[in-house]
Amino acid sequence: MDTLVLSVTFLDRLFHGRSSNNEPEWPPSPMRLFQAMLAGAHMGIRETQWSGAKENAFKWLESIEDLPVIIAPRAELSSGYVAYVPDNVGDKKRERQNRLFPKEYRPYRLIDGDTVYYAWIIDSSERESREERLRILCDEMRHVVSLGWGIDQVIGNGKILSESDVTGLPGNRWKSVNAIGPGESLLRVPTEGSLVDLQSVVYKGFVERVDGNSFRQPPKPSKYREVWYSREWYRSPREYCVFEILDGVAFAQKNLTKVATMFRSLTIREAEGDDHKFPGGVEKYVAGHADHVDTNIPRFSYIPLPTIGHQHADGMIRRLLIVEPYGGGGTQARWSYNKLHGAPLRDEDGNIFGVLNRSLGSETERMVQRYTRESLKWRTVTPVILPGFDDGKQKKAEKLVLTAMKQAGVAPETVCEFYLRKSPFWNGSLHPKQYFLPEYLRKLPGWHVEIVFREPVSGPLSLGAGRHLGMGLFARVISGHKGSEDSYMSI
Repeated sequence: MDTLVLSVTFLDRLFHGRSSNNEPEWPPSPMRLFQAMLAGAHMGIRETQWSGAKENAFKWLESIEDLPVIIAPRAELSSGYVAYVPDNVGDKKRERQNRLFPKEYRPYRLIDGDTVYYAWIIDSSERESREERLRILCDEMRHVVSLGWGIDQVIGNGKILSESDVTGLPGNRWKSVNAIGPGESLLRVPTEGSLVDLQSVVYKGFVERVDGNSFRQPPKPSKYREVWYSREWYRSPREYCVFEILDGVAFAQKNLTKVATMFRSLTIREAEGDDHKFPGGVEKYVAGHADHVDTNIPRFSYIPLPTIGHQHADGMIRRLLIVEPYGGGGTQARWSYNKLHGAPLRDEDGNIFGVLNRSLGSETERMVQRYTRESLKWRTVTPVILPGFDDGKQKKAEKLVLTAMKQAGVAPETVCEFYLRKSPFWNGSLHPKQYFLPEYLRKLPGWHVEIVFREPVSGPLSLGAGRHLGMGLFARVISGHKGSEDSYMSI
Protein backbone atom coordinates (compact mmCIF):
# COMPACT_ATOMS: atom_id res chain seq x y z
CA MET A 1 0.00 0.00 0.00
CA ASP A 2 1.26 3.47 -0.92
CA THR A 3 0.62 6.53 1.20
CA LEU A 4 0.21 10.16 0.18
CA VAL A 5 2.11 12.15 2.83
CA LEU A 6 1.75 15.94 2.91
CA SER A 7 3.90 17.62 5.54
CA VAL A 8 4.55 21.07 6.98
CA THR A 9 7.70 22.03 8.88
CA PHE A 10 7.35 25.02 11.21
CA LEU A 11 10.13 27.61 11.01
CA ASP A 12 9.30 28.63 14.58
CA ARG A 13 8.05 25.88 16.90
CA LEU A 14 4.81 27.71 17.71
CA PHE A 15 1.29 27.12 16.39
CA HIS A 16 -1.38 29.77 17.02
CA GLY A 17 -4.33 28.21 15.14
CA ARG A 18 -7.76 28.01 16.77
CA SER A 19 -10.59 25.50 16.38
CA SER A 20 -14.10 26.32 15.19
CA ASN A 21 -15.06 27.34 18.76
CA ASN A 22 -11.99 29.63 19.00
CA GLU A 23 -10.08 27.32 21.36
CA PRO A 24 -6.37 26.54 20.82
CA GLU A 25 -6.09 23.61 18.41
CA TRP A 26 -3.68 20.69 18.30
CA PRO A 27 -2.89 18.98 16.04
CA PRO A 28 -3.61 21.32 13.09
CA SER A 29 -6.75 20.09 11.36
CA PRO A 30 -6.83 18.59 7.83
CA MET A 31 -9.21 21.40 6.81
CA ARG A 32 -6.55 23.92 7.83
CA LEU A 33 -4.04 22.15 5.58
CA PHE A 34 -6.57 22.15 2.71
CA GLN A 35 -7.07 25.92 3.08
CA ALA A 36 -3.32 26.57 3.25
CA MET A 37 -2.74 24.55 0.07
CA LEU A 38 -5.50 26.39 -1.77
CA ALA A 39 -4.14 29.78 -0.62
CA GLY A 40 -0.67 28.83 -1.84
CA ALA A 41 -2.04 27.69 -5.20
CA HIS A 42 -3.66 31.13 -5.77
CA MET A 43 -0.86 33.31 -4.35
CA GLY A 44 0.65 35.94 -6.65
CA ILE A 45 1.30 34.88 -10.23
CA ARG A 46 0.02 31.37 -9.48
CA GLU A 47 -3.52 32.78 -9.55
CA THR A 48 -3.22 32.79 -13.36
CA GLN A 49 -1.92 29.19 -13.36
CA TRP A 50 -5.02 27.67 -11.77
CA SER A 51 -6.35 24.93 -14.05
CA GLY A 52 -9.00 22.29 -14.39
CA ALA A 53 -6.45 19.64 -13.48
CA LYS A 54 -5.65 21.40 -10.20
CA GLU A 55 -9.34 21.81 -9.45
CA ASN A 56 -9.90 18.08 -10.01
CA ALA A 57 -7.00 17.25 -7.70
CA PHE A 58 -8.40 19.40 -4.86
CA LYS A 59 -11.91 18.02 -5.39
CA TRP A 60 -10.52 14.50 -5.20
CA LEU A 61 -8.69 15.35 -1.96
CA GLU A 62 -11.84 16.70 -0.33
CA SER A 63 -13.83 13.62 -1.36
CA ILE A 64 -11.52 10.93 0.09
CA GLU A 65 -13.60 8.96 2.59
CA ASP A 66 -10.68 7.56 4.60
CA LEU A 67 -9.47 10.45 6.73
CA PRO A 68 -5.73 11.03 7.07
CA VAL A 69 -3.63 9.89 9.98
CA ILE A 70 -1.94 12.93 11.52
CA ILE A 71 1.61 12.42 12.80
CA ALA A 72 2.58 15.35 14.99
CA PRO A 73 5.23 16.16 17.59
CA ARG A 74 4.26 16.49 21.21
CA ALA A 75 3.04 20.00 21.99
CA GLU A 76 2.29 21.94 25.17
CA LEU A 77 -0.18 24.80 25.46
CA SER A 78 1.63 27.96 26.56
CA SER A 79 0.35 30.27 29.28
CA GLY A 80 -0.21 32.95 26.65
CA TYR A 81 -0.15 36.72 26.61
CA VAL A 82 -2.23 39.67 25.36
CA ALA A 83 -1.04 42.09 22.68
CA TYR A 84 -2.75 45.26 21.47
CA VAL A 85 -3.11 45.43 17.70
CA PRO A 86 -4.91 47.86 15.36
CA ASP A 87 -8.55 47.12 14.60
CA ASN A 88 -8.55 47.70 10.85
CA VAL A 89 -12.24 46.91 10.46
CA GLY A 90 -13.62 48.59 13.58
CA ASP A 91 -14.13 52.33 13.49
CA LYS A 92 -12.89 55.13 11.24
CA LYS A 93 -10.41 56.72 13.62
CA ARG A 94 -7.24 57.63 11.78
CA GLU A 95 -4.91 57.47 14.73
CA ARG A 96 -3.59 53.94 15.14
CA GLN A 97 -3.31 54.25 18.91
CA ASN A 98 -7.00 55.12 19.09
CA ARG A 99 -8.14 51.91 17.46
CA LEU A 100 -6.13 49.28 19.30
CA PHE A 101 -7.86 46.24 20.72
CA PRO A 102 -6.58 43.32 22.81
CA LYS A 103 -5.73 40.05 21.08
CA GLU A 104 -4.91 36.91 23.02
CA TYR A 105 -1.92 34.86 21.93
CA ARG A 106 -1.89 31.34 23.37
CA PRO A 107 0.05 29.11 21.00
CA TYR A 108 0.99 25.49 21.26
CA ARG A 109 4.74 25.03 21.62
CA LEU A 110 6.15 22.05 19.73
CA ILE A 111 8.33 20.00 22.09
CA ASP A 112 10.16 17.20 20.30
CA GLY A 113 9.93 18.02 16.62
CA ASP A 114 8.90 20.67 14.10
CA THR A 115 7.09 18.72 11.35
CA VAL A 116 3.45 17.63 11.09
CA TYR A 117 2.54 14.89 8.59
CA TYR A 118 -0.87 14.07 7.04
CA ALA A 119 -1.00 10.55 5.61
CA TRP A 120 -3.69 9.17 3.26
CA ILE A 121 -3.50 5.47 2.30
CA ILE A 122 -3.80 5.05 -1.48
CA ASP A 123 -5.06 1.76 -2.87
CA SER A 124 -2.34 0.35 -5.13
CA SER A 125 -4.93 -0.51 -7.77
CA GLU A 126 -5.86 3.19 -7.99
CA ARG A 127 -2.29 4.53 -7.92
CA GLU A 128 -1.89 4.74 -11.71
CA SER A 129 -5.26 6.42 -12.31
CA ARG A 130 -4.56 8.95 -9.55
CA GLU A 131 -0.95 9.64 -10.61
CA GLU A 132 -1.55 13.14 -12.01
CA ARG A 133 -3.64 14.23 -9.02
CA LEU A 134 -1.06 12.94 -6.57
CA ARG A 135 1.72 14.77 -8.41
CA ILE A 136 -0.26 18.04 -8.43
CA LEU A 137 -0.99 17.86 -4.71
CA CYS A 138 2.67 17.14 -3.90
CA ASP A 139 3.74 20.06 -6.10
CA GLU A 140 1.24 22.45 -4.50
CA MET A 141 2.61 21.69 -1.04
CA ARG A 142 5.80 23.55 -2.01
CA HIS A 143 3.73 26.76 -2.31
CA VAL A 144 2.29 26.60 1.22
CA VAL A 145 3.48 29.61 3.24
CA SER A 146 1.77 29.36 6.63
CA LEU A 147 -0.43 27.02 8.62
CA GLY A 148 -2.50 28.61 11.37
CA TRP A 149 -2.07 32.35 11.73
CA GLY A 150 0.05 34.31 9.26
CA ILE A 151 2.96 34.24 11.72
CA ASP A 152 2.97 30.41 11.71
CA GLN A 153 5.26 30.13 8.70
CA VAL A 154 6.04 26.68 7.34
CA ILE A 155 7.83 24.81 4.59
CA GLY A 156 5.53 22.37 2.80
CA ASN A 157 6.41 19.07 1.17
CA GLY A 158 4.58 16.18 -0.46
CA LYS A 159 5.69 12.61 -1.16
CA ILE A 160 4.38 9.14 -1.92
CA LEU A 161 5.83 6.82 0.71
CA SER A 162 5.70 3.11 1.43
CA GLU A 163 4.00 1.74 4.54
CA SER A 164 7.37 1.05 6.20
CA ASP A 165 8.55 4.61 5.54
CA VAL A 166 5.40 6.04 7.11
CA THR A 167 5.87 3.83 10.17
CA GLY A 168 9.26 5.43 10.71
CA LEU A 169 8.00 9.02 10.72
CA PRO A 170 8.57 10.64 14.14
CA GLY A 171 5.70 11.90 16.27
CA ASN A 172 2.44 10.91 17.94
CA ARG A 173 -0.18 9.26 15.73
CA TRP A 174 -3.67 10.79 15.69
CA LYS A 175 -6.52 8.82 14.11
CA SER A 176 -10.19 9.63 13.56
CA VAL A 177 -12.48 7.90 16.07
CA ASN A 178 -16.19 7.66 16.77
CA ALA A 179 -15.97 8.00 20.56
CA ILE A 180 -15.82 11.21 22.53
CA GLY A 181 -13.61 11.46 25.57
CA PRO A 182 -10.53 12.90 27.26
CA GLY A 183 -7.41 13.18 25.15
CA GLU A 184 -9.35 13.68 21.92
CA SER A 185 -9.56 16.70 19.62
CA LEU A 186 -12.51 17.78 17.48
CA LEU A 187 -10.94 18.70 14.14
CA ARG A 188 -12.34 20.07 10.91
CA VAL A 189 -11.87 18.02 7.73
CA PRO A 190 -12.74 18.99 4.13
CA THR A 191 -15.81 17.51 2.53
CA GLU A 192 -17.45 17.68 -0.88
CA GLY A 193 -18.18 21.33 -1.55
CA SER A 194 -15.29 22.71 0.54
CA LEU A 195 -13.37 23.88 -2.53
CA VAL A 196 -16.36 25.72 -4.04
CA ASP A 197 -17.21 27.27 -0.68
CA LEU A 198 -13.66 28.58 -0.17
CA GLN A 199 -13.33 29.94 -3.71
CA SER A 200 -16.81 31.25 -4.51
CA VAL A 201 -18.03 32.31 -1.08
CA VAL A 202 -15.18 32.89 1.39
CA TYR A 203 -12.57 34.37 -0.95
CA LYS A 204 -15.11 36.33 -3.01
CA GLY A 205 -16.61 37.74 0.19
CA PHE A 206 -13.13 38.75 1.38
CA VAL A 207 -12.33 40.57 -1.87
CA GLU A 208 -15.68 42.38 -1.83
CA ARG A 209 -15.67 43.19 1.88
CA VAL A 210 -15.19 46.93 1.23
CA ASP A 211 -17.74 48.79 -0.90
CA GLY A 212 -17.12 52.52 -0.85
CA ASN A 213 -17.44 53.61 2.76
CA SER A 214 -19.23 50.46 3.87
CA PHE A 215 -17.64 47.29 5.22
CA ARG A 216 -19.08 43.78 5.23
CA GLN A 217 -17.63 41.12 7.51
CA PRO A 218 -16.12 38.39 5.27
CA PRO A 219 -17.86 35.01 5.57
CA LYS A 220 -16.12 32.10 7.26
CA PRO A 221 -15.80 28.60 5.76
CA SER A 222 -19.00 26.62 6.22
CA LYS A 223 -18.47 23.47 4.13
CA TYR A 224 -16.55 21.06 6.32
CA ARG A 225 -17.09 18.20 8.74
CA GLU A 226 -15.94 17.94 12.33
CA VAL A 227 -14.58 14.61 13.51
CA TRP A 228 -12.90 13.38 16.67
CA TYR A 229 -9.21 12.57 16.48
CA SER A 230 -7.53 10.57 19.22
CA ARG A 231 -3.89 9.87 19.93
CA GLU A 232 -3.01 6.29 19.06
CA TRP A 233 -2.51 4.15 22.19
CA TYR A 234 -4.07 6.89 24.34
CA ARG A 235 -6.10 5.63 27.27
CA SER A 236 -8.69 7.90 28.83
CA PRO A 237 -7.90 8.58 32.50
CA ARG A 238 -9.47 6.22 35.02
CA GLU A 239 -12.32 7.75 37.01
CA TYR A 240 -11.85 7.83 40.77
CA CYS A 241 -13.00 9.42 44.02
CA VAL A 242 -10.92 10.46 47.02
CA PHE A 243 -11.49 10.09 50.76
CA GLU A 244 -9.54 11.46 53.71
CA ILE A 245 -9.32 9.54 56.96
CA LEU A 246 -10.60 11.78 59.78
CA ASP A 247 -9.05 12.70 63.13
CA GLY A 248 -5.46 12.55 61.99
CA VAL A 249 -5.49 8.77 61.57
CA ALA A 250 -2.55 7.48 59.51
CA PHE A 251 -1.45 3.94 58.63
CA ALA A 252 2.07 2.65 58.11
CA GLN A 253 2.84 1.97 54.46
CA LYS A 254 3.92 -1.60 55.18
CA ASN A 255 0.27 -2.34 56.10
CA LEU A 256 -1.08 -0.88 52.86
CA THR A 257 -2.84 -4.06 51.70
CA LYS A 258 -4.52 -4.40 55.12
CA VAL A 259 -5.94 -0.89 54.71
CA ALA A 260 -7.07 -1.67 51.16
CA THR A 261 -8.78 -4.85 52.39
CA MET A 262 -10.71 -2.89 55.05
CA PHE A 263 -11.68 -0.34 52.39
CA ARG A 264 -12.88 -3.09 50.04
CA SER A 265 -14.89 -4.81 52.81
CA LEU A 266 -16.60 -1.52 53.64
CA THR A 267 -17.52 -0.97 49.98
CA ILE A 268 -18.88 -4.52 49.65
CA ARG A 269 -21.10 -4.06 52.72
CA GLU A 270 -22.51 -0.80 51.40
CA ALA A 271 -23.03 -2.23 47.89
CA GLU A 272 -24.82 -5.35 49.11
CA GLY A 273 -27.30 -3.19 51.02
CA ASP A 274 -27.97 -0.89 48.07
CA ASP A 275 -30.00 -1.27 44.87
CA HIS A 276 -27.31 0.32 42.68
CA LYS A 277 -26.44 -1.75 39.61
CA PHE A 278 -22.77 -2.63 39.03
CA PRO A 279 -21.43 -4.09 35.75
CA GLY A 280 -21.19 -7.82 36.37
CA GLY A 281 -22.75 -7.44 39.80
CA VAL A 282 -21.35 -6.78 43.29
CA GLU A 283 -19.49 -10.08 43.45
CA LYS A 284 -17.30 -9.28 40.44
CA TYR A 285 -17.15 -5.49 40.17
CA VAL A 286 -16.97 -4.58 43.86
CA ALA A 287 -15.53 -7.70 45.49
CA GLY A 288 -13.31 -8.59 42.51
CA HIS A 289 -14.08 -12.30 42.68
CA ALA A 290 -13.22 -13.72 39.26
CA ASP A 291 -13.69 -17.20 37.86
CA HIS A 292 -10.95 -19.16 36.16
CA VAL A 293 -12.22 -18.20 32.69
CA ASP A 294 -12.11 -14.41 33.15
CA THR A 295 -9.43 -13.31 35.60
CA ASN A 296 -9.16 -9.75 34.30
CA ILE A 297 -12.73 -8.60 34.88
CA PRO A 298 -13.75 -4.91 35.12
CA ARG A 299 -13.63 -4.06 38.81
CA PHE A 300 -12.92 -1.45 41.46
CA SER A 301 -9.36 -0.87 42.63
CA TYR A 302 -8.88 0.11 46.28
CA ILE A 303 -5.77 2.25 46.54
CA PRO A 304 -4.39 3.74 49.76
CA LEU A 305 -2.31 6.84 48.98
CA PRO A 306 1.03 7.19 50.81
CA THR A 307 2.12 10.76 51.54
CA ILE A 308 5.04 11.60 49.23
CA GLY A 309 6.67 14.42 47.31
CA HIS A 310 8.31 16.72 49.84
CA GLN A 311 11.34 16.48 52.11
CA HIS A 312 9.26 15.80 55.22
CA ALA A 313 7.01 13.20 53.57
CA ASP A 314 6.75 10.12 55.78
CA GLY A 315 5.01 7.72 53.40
CA MET A 316 2.11 7.26 55.82
CA ILE A 317 -1.42 6.58 54.51
CA ARG A 318 -3.97 9.33 55.20
CA ARG A 319 -6.06 9.17 52.03
CA LEU A 320 -7.81 6.49 49.97
CA LEU A 321 -8.79 6.23 46.31
CA ILE A 322 -11.47 4.04 44.83
CA VAL A 323 -10.78 3.71 41.11
CA GLU A 324 -12.81 2.48 38.16
CA PRO A 325 -11.27 0.42 35.33
CA TYR A 326 -10.33 2.16 32.06
CA GLY A 327 -13.41 3.36 30.21
CA GLY A 328 -15.56 3.18 33.34
CA GLY A 329 -17.35 6.47 32.74
CA GLY A 330 -17.51 7.66 36.37
CA THR A 331 -20.94 6.33 37.40
CA GLN A 332 -19.59 3.79 39.89
CA ALA A 333 -17.05 6.22 41.37
CA ARG A 334 -19.83 8.76 41.95
CA TRP A 335 -21.86 6.09 43.74
CA SER A 336 -18.96 5.40 46.11
CA TYR A 337 -18.37 9.12 46.64
CA ASN A 338 -21.92 9.56 47.88
CA LYS A 339 -22.29 6.22 49.68
CA LEU A 340 -19.04 5.92 51.62
CA HIS A 341 -18.86 9.41 53.11
CA GLY A 342 -18.88 9.15 56.91
CA ALA A 343 -18.53 5.36 56.86
CA PRO A 344 -16.10 3.68 59.32
CA LEU A 345 -13.16 1.48 58.36
CA ARG A 346 -13.39 -1.79 60.32
CA ASP A 347 -11.13 -4.80 60.50
CA GLU A 348 -12.45 -8.37 60.29
CA ASP A 349 -13.21 -8.31 64.04
CA GLY A 350 -15.33 -5.17 63.75
CA ASN A 351 -12.81 -2.78 65.33
CA ILE A 352 -13.04 0.78 63.91
CA PHE A 353 -9.76 2.22 62.60
CA GLY A 354 -10.98 5.45 61.00
CA VAL A 355 -13.87 7.30 59.36
CA LEU A 356 -13.96 8.39 55.70
CA ASN A 357 -14.51 11.99 54.73
CA ARG A 358 -15.05 13.29 51.19
CA SER A 359 -14.44 16.97 52.06
CA LEU A 360 -10.99 17.52 50.59
CA GLY A 361 -8.56 20.28 51.46
CA SER A 362 -5.95 21.87 49.21
CA GLU A 363 -3.20 19.70 50.70
CA THR A 364 -5.09 16.53 49.77
CA GLU A 365 -5.76 17.88 46.30
CA ARG A 366 -2.05 18.51 45.73
CA MET A 367 -1.19 15.05 46.99
CA VAL A 368 -3.77 13.36 44.76
CA GLN A 369 -2.37 15.21 41.75
CA ARG A 370 0.98 13.51 42.35
CA TYR A 371 -0.79 10.26 41.45
CA THR A 372 -3.25 11.42 38.78
CA ARG A 373 -2.00 14.28 36.59
CA GLU A 374 -0.32 13.69 33.22
CA SER A 375 3.40 12.94 33.09
CA LEU A 376 5.98 11.28 30.88
CA LYS A 377 7.91 9.72 33.77
CA TRP A 378 6.42 7.62 36.60
CA ARG A 379 8.00 5.83 39.58
CA THR A 380 6.56 3.25 41.93
CA VAL A 381 5.68 4.27 45.45
CA THR A 382 4.77 0.68 46.30
CA PRO A 383 6.57 -2.13 44.45
CA VAL A 384 5.11 -4.02 41.50
CA ILE A 385 4.28 -7.61 42.44
CA LEU A 386 5.18 -9.57 39.32
CA PRO A 387 2.58 -11.92 37.77
CA GLY A 388 5.01 -14.84 37.84
CA PHE A 389 8.41 -15.99 39.13
CA ASP A 390 11.58 -14.28 37.90
CA ASP A 391 13.94 -16.96 39.31
CA GLY A 392 16.12 -14.16 40.64
CA LYS A 393 16.93 -12.97 37.10
CA GLN A 394 16.37 -9.33 36.22
CA LYS A 395 15.91 -10.04 32.49
CA LYS A 396 13.05 -12.38 33.30
CA ALA A 397 11.64 -9.80 35.71
CA GLU A 398 11.66 -7.22 32.89
CA LYS A 399 9.60 -9.54 30.69
CA LEU A 400 7.12 -10.05 33.52
CA VAL A 401 6.79 -6.26 33.92
CA LEU A 402 5.75 -6.10 30.24
CA THR A 403 3.16 -8.81 30.98
CA ALA A 404 1.93 -6.77 33.95
CA MET A 405 1.52 -3.74 31.69
CA LYS A 406 -0.68 -5.67 29.28
CA GLN A 407 -2.78 -7.09 32.11
CA ALA A 408 -3.35 -3.58 33.50
CA GLY A 409 -4.39 -2.18 30.11
CA VAL A 410 -1.14 -0.32 29.42
CA ALA A 411 0.11 -0.97 25.88
CA PRO A 412 3.88 -1.66 25.90
CA GLU A 413 4.08 0.33 22.64
CA THR A 414 3.41 3.48 24.65
CA VAL A 415 6.54 2.93 26.76
CA CYS A 416 9.86 4.46 25.73
CA GLU A 417 12.00 2.85 28.43
CA PHE A 418 11.84 1.42 31.94
CA TYR A 419 14.11 -0.04 34.59
CA LEU A 420 13.80 -2.05 37.80
CA ARG A 421 15.46 -1.93 41.19
CA LYS A 422 14.79 -3.20 44.68
CA SER A 423 15.44 0.04 46.60
CA PRO A 424 12.56 2.56 46.81
CA PHE A 425 12.41 5.87 44.93
CA TRP A 426 10.39 7.93 47.43
CA ASN A 427 10.83 8.94 51.07
CA GLY A 428 8.77 6.62 53.24
CA SER A 429 8.60 3.82 50.67
CA LEU A 430 10.04 0.41 51.53
CA HIS A 431 11.97 -2.53 50.11
CA PRO A 432 9.53 -5.02 48.49
CA LYS A 433 10.13 -7.61 51.25
CA GLN A 434 8.99 -5.19 53.96
CA TYR A 435 5.33 -5.03 52.84
CA PHE A 436 2.63 -7.21 54.35
CA LEU A 437 0.99 -9.15 51.51
CA PRO A 438 -2.01 -11.50 51.32
CA GLU A 439 -1.14 -15.18 51.22
CA TYR A 440 -1.64 -15.50 47.44
CA LEU A 441 0.96 -12.76 46.76
CA ARG A 442 3.67 -13.59 49.29
CA LYS A 443 5.78 -15.89 47.15
CA LEU A 444 5.79 -13.59 44.11
CA PRO A 445 8.77 -11.25 43.60
CA GLY A 446 8.41 -7.48 43.88
CA TRP A 447 10.36 -4.69 42.18
CA HIS A 448 10.32 -0.92 42.19
CA VAL A 449 9.94 0.34 38.62
CA GLU A 450 10.43 3.59 36.73
CA ILE A 451 8.63 4.04 33.39
CA VAL A 452 9.17 6.73 30.77
CA PHE A 453 6.30 6.93 28.28
CA ARG A 454 6.47 8.15 24.69
CA GLU A 455 3.81 10.74 25.48
CA PRO A 456 2.23 11.97 28.73
CA VAL A 457 -0.26 9.63 30.42
CA SER A 458 -2.63 10.21 33.32
CA GLY A 459 -3.01 8.26 36.54
CA PRO A 460 -3.96 6.55 38.69
CA LEU A 461 -1.45 4.02 37.38
CA SER A 462 -0.89 0.66 39.09
CA LEU A 463 0.63 -2.57 37.76
CA GLY A 464 1.14 -6.13 38.88
CA ALA A 465 -0.64 -8.90 40.72
CA GLY A 466 -1.57 -6.67 43.67
CA ARG A 467 -2.62 -3.60 41.68
CA HIS A 468 -6.24 -3.67 42.92
CA LEU A 469 -5.04 -3.44 46.53
CA GLY A 470 -2.57 -0.59 46.13
CA MET A 471 0.61 -2.48 45.23
CA GLY A 472 2.49 -1.41 42.10
CA LEU A 473 1.23 2.16 42.57
CA PHE A 474 3.07 4.84 40.56
CA ALA A 475 3.47 8.58 41.17
CA ARG A 476 4.46 11.04 38.49
CA VAL A 477 7.92 12.56 38.43
CA ILE A 478 7.58 16.31 38.15
CA SER A 479 9.73 17.97 35.48
CA GLY A 480 13.09 18.91 36.91
CA HIS A 481 13.09 16.09 39.49
CA LYS A 482 16.58 14.63 39.74
CA GLY A 483 16.70 11.38 37.78
CA SER A 484 18.39 8.13 38.61
CA GLU A 485 21.72 6.97 37.22
CA ASP A 486 20.48 3.40 36.75
CA SER A 487 20.50 1.94 33.25
CA TYR A 488 17.26 1.63 31.30
CA MET A 489 15.67 -1.12 29.27
CA SER A 490 14.38 0.37 26.00
CA ILE A 491 11.52 -1.22 24.10
